[in-house]
Amino acid sequence: MIRRLVFLFCFVMLASGCGIFETRQPQAPQQGRTDFQPPTSPDIVVQNFVNSIADRNVDNYLSCLSDTSFGGRPFVFMPTADVYRQYQYIFASWDKNSERAYFNNLAVQSSSSASSALILSSENLTLQGDSALFNADYTLIWPNKVSSYPQQVEGNLQFSIGIDRNQNWSIYRWIDSRVGDSLTWSDMKARFSQ
Repeated sequence: MIRRLVFLFCFVMLASGCGIFETRQPQAPQQGRTDFQPPTSPDIVVQNFVNSIADRNVDNYLSCLSDTSFGGRPFVFMPTADVYRQYQYIFASWDKNSERAYFNNLAVQSSSSASSALILSSENLTLQGDSALFNADYTLIWPNKVSSYPQQVEGNLQFSIGIDRNQNWSIYRWIDSRVGDSLTWSDMKARFSQ
């Protein structure tokens, strides 16, 4: 018994000298940058959407889109008419999972050091009871590694934004329109969805 106590005493003395019993500072968690805020109003949804593009955060991007599991309306994307005619086989069944696949493909084909941005102008937000209509001209800048694909697209977007049973707002309809001769977001989605 005395031998065990002596052994334990020696072990504790040696261990305390090397700091084994000392507390240390915890490491900070590994997290990507995120500016996502609870979507309690339509304008927050729009800001979260813009931030998700800058952050290249697919989860935040998808959180801006309506989810039927929370009582939201089914998400619908309506591409420009000319892109729909050309890629009807892609857009005929476009849904939230299609948005995930497109966004992930775009991220994989992009340089991690290049910045992406969504620039909105001529913004108009109109509340209509339990929904809102947001309209804006956009420029989407997303440098990618495919030289034949657009690095920047422009057009007009119209978001129908609704509220779900959790009192959160999200985009349930997205209409993309061409402005001038520039390639649009629809063009980019068509190219990166394949």
